[in-house]
Amino acid sequence: MAWPARVLAAHAVPSASAQAGGGRVFQVRDFVFSLAGYAGFGVGYIGYMTFVIALLREQGGSSGSITLFYALLGVAVVASSRIWAGLLDRHRDGQALARLNALLGVAAIVPALTSSWPLVLTSGLVFGGVFLSVVASTTALVRHNLPPAQWAAGISAFTIVFAAGQIVGPTVVGFIADGPGGLARGLVFSAVALWLGAAFAMKQKALV
Repeated sequence: MAWPARVLAAHAVPSASAQAGGGRVFQVRDFVFSLAGYAGFGVGYIGYMTFVIALLREQGGSSGSITLFYALLGVAVVASSRIWAGLLDRHRDGQALARLNALLGVAAIVPALTSSWPLVLTSGLVFGGVFLSVVASTTALVRHNLPPAQWAAGISAFTIVFAAGQIVGPTVVGFIADGPGGLARGLVFSAVALWLGAAFAMKQKALV
């Protein structure tokens, strides 16, 4: 990161008035719905990433098939930034976060409903192609609505709720998985958390 840091340091920071957000200061109340939506993402996505392999093994998946699942998921991650760049650029409100959360919920629930290998692979591809773009959507939301001097404060707030969600998610999913519904019911919880996050994010309005 040394090279891009030097390049960025060589450029003057544009005046706040010339940027999105003008002289606005970051306040939690302005972003409460998107913060809640991002917390739902933290809870839901990590449950899938933590337990989906155990579920695939429980369903009889071989080591080779599970490796293929994760390899395809990784390839989709690489492609995701190109896929969703336009969506993140167009929306200054919570629409991008909401849509990506909702799609992620669909991907998360598939292995809980079926052991059909083509559908499970599709779940991994969709999940990989979406989840990191949810992170990018919050950065885009902050940059669209706040001046550069406030980006660090805004992104920090989103990072905090995301971290809290990542603590809660595996704990709750693990607790549910230990019950009669097993891992499948745990992934249903993950999907519901993602959809709830999408519902919150839909209510986030643009500030400018």
